[in-house]
Amino acid sequence: MHMLLRRIAAGVAIITVCLCVPRTVAAQEYERWYKQSEQQFLDLKQKARGGTKMTWDKLPDWTGVWTHDGGTRFDPKIPNYAPTSAKLTPEYRAKFEKKLADQKQGVEWDHLSYCLPAGFPRWITEPFLREFIVRPEEVWWINEQQSEVRRIYIDGRGHVPEDEAYATWTGDSIGFWDGDTLVVHTINNKEGQYNRGQPDYSDKVSTVERIRKVSADVIEDDITVYDPLSLVEPWHVVNRYVRVKTPNLRINMWSCEENNNVVKTQDGSTQFILKGETGYKDPNSLITGPGGTQPPK
Repeated sequence: MHMLLRRIAAGVAIITVCLCVPRTVAAQEYERWYKQSEQQFLDLKQKARGGTKMTWDKLPDWTGVWTHDGGTRFDPKIPNYAPTSAKLTPEYRAKFEKKLADQKQGVEWDHLSYCLPAGFPRWITEPFLREFIVRPEEVWWINEQQSEVRRIYIDGRGHVPEDEAYATWTGDSIGFWDGDTLVVHTINNKEGQYNRGQPDYSDKVSTVERIRKVSADVIEDDITVYDPLSLVEPWHVVNRYVRVKTPNLRINMWSCEENNNVVKTQDGSTQFILKGETGYKDPNSLITGPGGTQPPK
């Protein structure tokens, strides 16, 4: 359960702190971790003297189409289906080891196969095309996958109040500019996994990011992950996005459910419905309208 934090929207000082549930050990531990991520964010804001006030003429140019340069790895130094650099708690270490053992036996399932969003912070690693829409009051980070949009509010507002907040796929992100670096604090995320073959995180996860364009063709996301349930200590990694230089490339809206032929078996593994089998969806005959009509073959 989050702390109820009320703060001056443009300031860095915490006004009141109120736990809305009994102070259990779990609540106390989450409060400690949440304070760490929030304090890192507020310290960075204080060093930036409240943040750089951006106008249209001062905004950095992040136009173009981008993609993650490390495949689907949250920590680009560590390959999928391998030991992680994250220091996991015993519970989440055991879950991770079981996941790897199951995968060796061919038992693997990913919620993306249900055509659900990736979730955050996994959202960082998805290998699809991306765009950054930079405005003085917001930054939109658009992922080609199901046209997911992550909104980062930089207009001075605080997080959604505790009594109105709930976990979402992309969380609740607020930020500020420190020169040409976007500093972001994200909370209220659904539980998930960093990617296939990687550890899980809980719905208590929060993050601090420093996002900046380090060269004409590279945007860097320096991120620290805080999670009292899955991590022994905060996990710091750096992810990078490279410019895709294909001329006139566009990001199109698509829905994976239109031709999703993936099902989950009783043992929890992934199975594909093949052409000719019951339930097969022809990828060349997609649903075209509310009546469920399909184009002629």
